[in-house]
Amino acid sequence: MKPDPSSGILAGVIGTAGSRPNQKLGLVLSGGGARGPFQVGVYERLLQDSRFTGGPTVLSGTSAGALNAAMIAADLSPAEIMEFWFGLADDPPMQASARFFESGALAIARTLAEELVHLPWRIAGDLRRYAQRARHYWPPRPGTLAAITLDYILTSRFDVISRVLDGIDEPFLVNTEGLRARLVDVFGGETVPARRRLAINAVDINTRRVVRYVTGPVPAVPASEYVVVPAITVDMLMASASIPLLFNPISIGSHLLWDGGLLVNTPLAPAVALGAERIVTVLVTEASETNEELTQMGRAIERTLDAFLENAYNVDRMLLLDRNRLAHVEGSPYREVRLYDAIRPIYDRELFSAGSYLNLQRDMLRHMYRAGVDAASDWLERGPPVDRLESRTPASRPVRSA
Repeated sequence: MKPDPSSGILAGVIGTAGSRPNQKLGLVLSGGGARGPFQVGVYERLLQDSRFTGGPTVLSGTSAGALNAAMIAADLSPAEIMEFWFGLADDPPMQASARFFESGALAIARTLAEELVHLPWRIAGDLRRYAQRARHYWPPRPGTLAAITLDYILTSRFDVISRVLDGIDEPFLVNTEGLRARLVDVFGGETVPARRRLAINAVDINTRRVVRYVTGPVPAVPASEYVVVPAITVDMLMASASIPLLFNPISIGSHLLWDGGLLVNTPLAPAVALGAERIVTVLVTEASETNEELTQMGRAIERTLDAFLENAYNVDRMLLLDRNRLAHVEGSPYREVRLYDAIRPIYDRELFSAGSYLNLQRDMLRHMYRAGVDAASDWLERGPPVDRLESRTPASRPVRSA
């Protein structure tokens, strides 16, 4: 049986992992924006446990997880990493793009002018279509007029929206040059002084493929996916954390890059490729509550983001667990990699709202950090549990008391 070269998860998968505490530990950190301090709390609590006190030898991260992974790889303490996050709260280094709003305002004005020019010839047809949509909204209620107008634009005049969007001469809302300068200051230069193997994950905008920057050899993986580098640079971190449409894309060599969370939010494959023998994964998404009804838009958005962010992890998880099963077949080229159940937040609807992905207020970051400590403590008390092919993520976790 030969390994499938199309799957990076197979890299280095040979032998069997037992439970020796000196096995190479991989720490995989997901993206999650301002929920990043949750991972810092988890990391600090793990260091207090004898089974993990040595810390990880391999780190793989995306977006906020990439920033945390790089700081851990550079041997920053949990307190120092939290100072970085608090610095983002006290003096946010991102600035809204004036060009975006200037060109947006011009695009709206230009579109309105064009509509007014053609209004005499179109008004009869437009009013008729508007009336046709309005008949579905009887009897009227507060908000009906806005609802009819939106209905009319989406069903009859979507070309107006397209023209406005095409007239905006900037593909992002916020410029992150200030964040780059902050990271250069944290690491004392343009490169990360990593003392452990590190993988940073991004997505090429033009090819729509994952690009993984790694600081170590990665045998038997697609050359187009892994880029072996002597050191991770600040620009690579910026690329991994560049949230599409919100932040500016980053150009590195021939690649124009955006947030790796688009395709590989929780990157297990590079941790395996870099030699991890046991892996702790930290997600910033809560376990699902199967009986919860969606009655608020904010909660619906939060659940949508959660599903989007976890999908890539579930794919990588099943690939790794399936390879673990094949590792026991005679003559198999794979080794078993111990994958622990992911550490994730204890259910707390008030704290983990949709807005918490972007809420950089100091108090919120402190609560996220504390939630990470609590989640890791609960996880350690439960074993820590090992993930297996036949297991599934529980439908619920202990619920935080009010």
